[in-house]
Amino acid sequence: MAGKRRRTADESRNLILETAGARLRKYGLEGLNITGVAEDAGLSHATLIHHFGSSGGMRDALAQKMTLDLVQDLLVALDAKVSPVELSRNVFNTLSEGGHGKLLAWRAVEGAREGHDLAAVRDLFTKLLSSTQKVLEVESREDLQRIILLVATAAVGFGIAGEVLVDLLGMSEETVNSFPGWLTTQVG
Repeated sequence: MAGKRRRTADESRNLILETAGARLRKYGLEGLNITGVAEDAGLSHATLIHHFGSSGGMRDALAQKMTLDLVQDLLVALDAKVSPVELSRNVFNTLSEGGHGKLLAWRAVEGAREGHDLAAVRDLFTKLLSSTQKVLEVESREDLQRIILLVATAAVGFGIAGEVLVDLLGMSEETVNSFPGWLTTQVG
């Protein structure tokens, strides 16, 4: 009988972070505990501690990975070479889905911790701003920042509480789906 293939350190770290990300999307911050992540990943508690040192270390690594993934997803949305309305819809959907809204809310609540290496993220945001400015043909950097802040804030809020708000407002699926495009016309 052949034994199980051992994972490399990188494979184990990636499995842990993928599992933690799935738990964040499903359960929120409460889902980011070592025991639950280890159980869902099919690993031991000790393995998680070995790779990340603590629950906080795992959370920091997850935040870094998800932030980089978010910016990459946004760059893909921008590179789609579509109309500003479609671009707004792509960016809105990217920010509001996949746990990105919860990640950004978590980062905002926790605040920036010392020791985070955000240089790569800042470089990606610089590229993001430049790409967005070209696509939207906005001359003022301040106006561009305001547009991005408005769309991002709406998308993050939707990612966190959208289902509840849609239900409370009694919005149709069609109205909800048209919201990103409508938002674009408000800032255009």
